[in-house]
Amino acid sequence: MNEISEHKFIGVHIFGEMYGIDSKYLNDCNILKEALEDGIKQSGATLCSMQEKSFSPSGATLLALLSESHASIHTYPEFNALFFDAFTCGQTCRPERIAEALIKALKPKTHKLHKKTRGDEDFTNPLDSEEVSLEAENLHDEITC
Repeated sequence: MNEISEHKFIGVHIFGEMYGIDSKYLNDCNILKEALEDGIKQSGATLCSMQEKSFSPSGATLLALLSESHASIHTYPEFNALFFDAFTCGQTCRPERIAEALIKALKPKTHKLHKKTRGDEDFTNPLDSEEVSLEAENLHDEITC
């Protein structure tokens, strides 16, 4: 079987928001970039490039182009919050590891994450997603899913 026919049209999308984050983290592209890069490495994805943009008076957006797709962070320091999104094609990466790294580095008081397997050709539940619950007691230690 050739490489193209072995690859499945499937991917995992994890997205959500995090609240109660110290605003100093949300305005610091270096901290955000380090956490995002760490999560990408832990997920098994391959980072191709990273774009970052700081906004005035506050806030930042980071976009990571992955060989497997993408990851993004959009911060709102005035609300001590951020939006997060990561999608990886195939079945070899664990994009939830990116969220775990962000939680470990940024220490949000609360978060809500959703996980959706994409590539459902029959469109049986195209908009349904599964809420992901990470163990609260592990958030600031070693995080596992």
